[in-house]
Amino acid sequence: MQPDKYYDPNPIIDYAEKINCPAVGIAGGKGNGKTYGIILKYLKKRFADTQPKVLRYLRRFKESISPKAIQSLCKPHKQSLINLSGGKYNDFQYFQNRFWFIRRDDSGKIVEKDRQPFIICSALNSVEASTGADEGECYAVFYDEVLSREKVLPDEFYMLMIFHNNCVRNRTDFYCPLILVGNTVTRNSILITNFGVDLYSLKKGEITVVKNSKKEPTIVFEYCNDVEVMKEAGDAYYKRFENDRIKMIYKGDWTVGNYPYIPTQERENSRQLVNLKLILKDNIALCFEFYTKGDRMFAYVRPYDDDDIKYIAVLINKTQVFKDYHIFNYLPSGGIFKHFAKLVYTKNVYFDSFQTGEYFRDFLKNLKGCESIANVYI
Repeated sequence: MQPDKYYDPNPIIDYAEKINCPAVGIAGGKGNGKTYGIILKYLKKRFADTQPKVLRYLRRFKESISPKAIQSLCKPHKQSLINLSGGKYNDFQYFQNRFWFIRRDDSGKIVEKDRQPFIICSALNSVEASTGADEGECYAVFYDEVLSREKVLPDEFYMLMIFHNNCVRNRTDFYCPLILVGNTVTRNSILITNFGVDLYSLKKGEITVVKNSKKEPTIVFEYCNDVEVMKEAGDAYYKRFENDRIKMIYKGDWTVGNYPYIPTQERENSRQLVNLKLILKDNIALCFEFYTKGDRMFAYVRPYDDDDIKYIAVLINKTQVFKDYHIFNYLPSGGIFKHFAKLVYTKNVYFDSFQTGEYFRDFLKNLKGCESIANVYI
């Protein structure tokens, strides 16, 4: 593996340190070496430092740091470890949520082990992570896979900031950034929004600096360019599949979901039954409209408009339609939810735009009881 063909995190981390910015964000294509580059950076730093520290590696769920799931994290760096240690160590061992430098003999037996771990792994949803156990001085807090199309944690931003604070408290003599890394799988991230970054406005290859009201930098965020290794992979394999949703692998484009469109005339020729106001966690409001045309029922999702209060809506229950005027700020119990879930499952929901579809999917995955039906749009 040649590191110069993979993403290099040094420029953005060095720049963040220069302007004393506490957080660094990196988004890019799957497999372009973001995690590889960061692990290599701090592996080199560990052997160059007269006072070695640890790297704190963080994932969202505890299952993600199980030995089976994470033991390959350092595997690509075995040769670098041999070179940097002058042959003293030749392998990594993952034990009790820690990666250690070790030396194995020809039979595979461990004959030497470093006294201090290289990486300490934690999960944000665990008790240990939420309280931020003090593990001594660390180079950085590296939160990997922050952009997810699956369910996220409640109050994740708050929990993350507490964790980072507990890692850097009483240590003001060196730079210890919070590094957030994610693949281009979704632009709907409550966590990143809380940092003040608009993922929809990012341009590939650009670095965004977010500042607070005092003009102090809070995060430096990069939507990184493609790297040579992924261009080669695309030419060799992925480009043959004419599917926009996998361009995130070889081009670093944001994933496109399955969000079907319906002509305006089709909606105008149908009867509207219900106009639901759906409130997302980041206070974005969507309008979910039920329609019928003959025996067919379908739905249409669009941004909520202030004039929507003028719309006539009726409540559907399991047996009949009541001619009443309601705009719902929630999903009523009974028949509404049954029809709501059925329309999503059968893909009879249409959208005014791709962005609305992404917002709607984000709404589903954070709505109790709807996590599974959100997978329809993966």
